[in-house]
Amino acid sequence: MMIKRRLILLLSSLILTGCSAIDNEKRINEQVSETTATDQEDSESTNSNQSKEETDSVTEEEKDHLALIESLPENVSTKDWNLILVNNWNPLPDDFEPDLVEVEPDKQIDRKIVNAYENWTAAAESAGHNLYLASGYRSVERQQNNYDRSINQYVQEGYTKEEAVEKTEEYIAIPKRSEHHTGLAIDIVDQEWIAEGNGLTPDYDTQESQKCLINTMGDYGFILRYPEDKKEVTDINYESWHFRYVGEENARFIIDHNLALEEYIELLTERETRLDE
Repeated sequence: MMIKRRLILLLSSLILTGCSAIDNEKRINEQVSETTATDQEDSESTNSNQSKEETDSVTEEEKDHLALIESLPENVSTKDWNLILVNNWNPLPDDFEPDLVEVEPDKQIDRKIVNAYENWTAAAESAGHNLYLASGYRSVERQQNNYDRSINQYVQEGYTKEEAVEKTEEYIAIPKRSEHHTGLAIDIVDQEWIAEGNGLTPDYDTQESQKCLINTMGDYGFILRYPEDKKEVTDINYESWHFRYVGEENARFIIDHNLALEEYIELLTERETRLDE
């Protein structure tokens, strides 16, 4: 009888011990689950905050850039004839042939911009400025002559050949890389400026005629092609006398947003790439 009672007590103790162990294990598992869930929430919160911080750090810049692209003239393409880009990295296409018209003796421009040019210069003359068209279309051969003559002049002044080339290319485009080959670019000053013995120099911007041209150029589809603050973009020094026809809508956008033609073309290219994706 005593043995039986001891067996019952032993079994009861084992059962109670087992239940206690199960309860402990359950509590531990619950604690682990709660800790894991908390860690996961913290991790997700941290990642979310990091992602938000990263987004916030570029949002304004990207927003402005996207807004600029979205505000581009709707029906404009980099393939438009008036947006041909000729510079030190983009030579004139071999098959390019401008449709030239003589607007002054030995001075030609593309037929498509004659009306805009004549209306623009007439407006300036009505304001009291007698303009002088220094250059319009320029053949590759003539550009080569100008380029070589400038290098030779610098060499005669004591510069090395390398220095002479560098000095020349500050203002004279490499042959086949000059906008004058397109018939869409003009060098223009006033007759008084020339009569005083001046040439195509940056300080032409001190003249009222130049200020008039700057203030009205967008109305007739022209831009100042090589602005003072765009040397790093155009690779050409400031030219206060060099204007380029791009069309009224393009000109207004370029002027309003202080862009060089290269920057405008880049924006249009980005928009076209996005549309193709």
